[in-house]
Amino acid sequence: MKAPGRNQIKKPLAVCLMALLAGMLTILSPFLKMQYWFADSIFVREQPVDNRIKIIGIDEASLQEMGPFADWSRQQAADLLQFFDPEYMPAVIAFDINYFGERDPEGDRALAEQAEQMGNVVMASYLVYDKRLEQTDSDGLRMNTLYIREIEKPFEALREVSRQGFTNVIQDQDNYVRRSLLTGAAEGETEYNFAYEIYRCYMESQGLEPVQPQLSNNGSYGFDYTAEPGMYEIYSYADLVAGRCDPKVFKDSIILIGAYSAAMMDQYMVPAARSTVMNGVEVQANHVNALLDGRTFTELSMWHSVLINVLATAVCMVLLLYGKFSVGVAGCVAMLLAAPVASGIMYRQGIYWRCFLLLLMIVALLAMKILTGYASERIRKHQILNVFRTYMAPQVVDELSRQNNYRIELGGRSRDIAVLFVDIRGFTSLSEGMTPEEVVDILNHYLGNVTNAIFKNGGTLDKFIGDAVMAIYNAPLDVEGYCDKAVQTAYDIIEAMDTVNRELKEIHGREIACGVGVHCGKAVVGNIGCEYRMDYTAIGDTVNIAERLESLAKGGEILISGEVYEQVREHYRAEPIGEQSLKGRQDKVVVYRMKGKDDR
Repeated sequence: MKAPGRNQIKKPLAVCLMALLAGMLTILSPFLKMQYWFADSIFVREQPVDNRIKIIGIDEASLQEMGPFADWSRQQAADLLQFFDPEYMPAVIAFDINYFGERDPEGDRALAEQAEQMGNVVMASYLVYDKRLEQTDSDGLRMNTLYIREIEKPFEALREVSRQGFTNVIQDQDNYVRRSLLTGAAEGETEYNFAYEIYRCYMESQGLEPVQPQLSNNGSYGFDYTAEPGMYEIYSYADLVAGRCDPKVFKDSIILIGAYSAAMMDQYMVPAARSTVMNGVEVQANHVNALLDGRTFTELSMWHSVLINVLATAVCMVLLLYGKFSVGVAGCVAMLLAAPVASGIMYRQGIYWRCFLLLLMIVALLAMKILTGYASERIRKHQILNVFRTYMAPQVVDELSRQNNYRIELGGRSRDIAVLFVDIRGFTSLSEGMTPEEVVDILNHYLGNVTNAIFKNGGTLDKFIGDAVMAIYNAPLDVEGYCDKAVQTAYDIIEAMDTVNRELKEIHGREIACGVGVHCGKAVVGNIGCEYRMDYTAIGDTVNIAERLESLAKGGEILISGEVYEQVREHYRAEPIGEQSLKGRQDKVVVYRMKGKDDR
């Protein structure tokens, strides 16, 4: 049985590792702040505020007119409640202000009596958290850092005549407020949060059943912000106490009363106001608005998020590793677009899924694919150029590099070329009386000069065949005047033999002579062979004729075909030697002997 290849193991392993990484990052949430920011940018959209909700703010004007809030008597709150006309009674009046403990007997009694008379007042309470060591289901111990030790409530007289809801908010790791617990319990007593208690009170006043939001495992839920700060109807506390407002505008409204001055330090960072902060009473107004509109959400469970991110990452890896590059990139881009859309749809259905981590994984995979592809392509091009340099002129290789034409694949295509063959005359008999080392040294001198002449004239060195050399012109790139360049190469080779023979005479006491043949015409040029061994070469009758012409040439002689002569006659002189019969061909070939350049 054939053992699996390295790629067959590496690719599935890479898919599994990246999917595992996606799962681990989902659990560890290293980019949680960025995830929240991205989710807010998708989900948070300003919407028309509910006109039933109105805010009475303890603003700077109220503090200037009525003095510091710490000095206010609770009679001030009673006076505010007296402002509301029974004929134009609000549906709910909610104080986002802590009235804990008895303080001023007359003011306390006045506020409690007025709240009892109104019958629709909701007051703020507060959950006091502590730490407690608790036993787990597996008989182990864990530290509960969110243990509710007690619920602080308004003073007893006010508590008995009003409803209460805790004003604690949950701040996420980025310190933004998006969620709240629905209920809090301590010492057998359970309360709803402030906004839900207001909502519940309003729904009861309208004869409607309140809808409880879907909760996460920890008993919390999220709420969607309606507007940025300052968008709700806001009235100054002092104006109402002084009777400077029309009570009619508050009929059947939900009234929230709270701090609206920075000095009172009741402000939070919220998704709807990233450039500023929002007063706590406005946070509660947005919360109530979301409950009225049903715009609450529960966070997608950790394991569902892990499953989505793992599967999506695995799919992207499979597309990138097993599919075509374009298909893989298109699939990943499609998922990049689909994830935020799916996240938005889920959010509108009440499920909060932070898709940022998945998008980050997909972008990272795409970047890795592009970078590794680029690096592989650079390496491949470098390797190919190194191969090209062994049989092409440097200027041809440079042109290939500029054109990014690096394709090396089996097969060829027909094109017009010139073919040059050169061979040493009588080399076999010459080498019989020489040592192998001397033969190699002579060949190296000869082949080096021939190669230089070929490259000098922009030719492509096809192959060495013993002491014979084949070169082609006008391939792989188009070369202007390629027949002229082939003939010039032949002259350069013959001329170089003078230098070669001087060196060989000094070293070995020998001389060599070579003959050259040049022909031009159609040939199939490309990589011939198999996938693991191929040569860039030319095949066809044009090659055969050039080789036969070279075999006819005497030492120091250049023979060209009639076709070559027609191309070079304006620049070179030649004499016809008639039609010649070439080995292996029935038709004769018109042959010319080169006589030099035409200096006319």
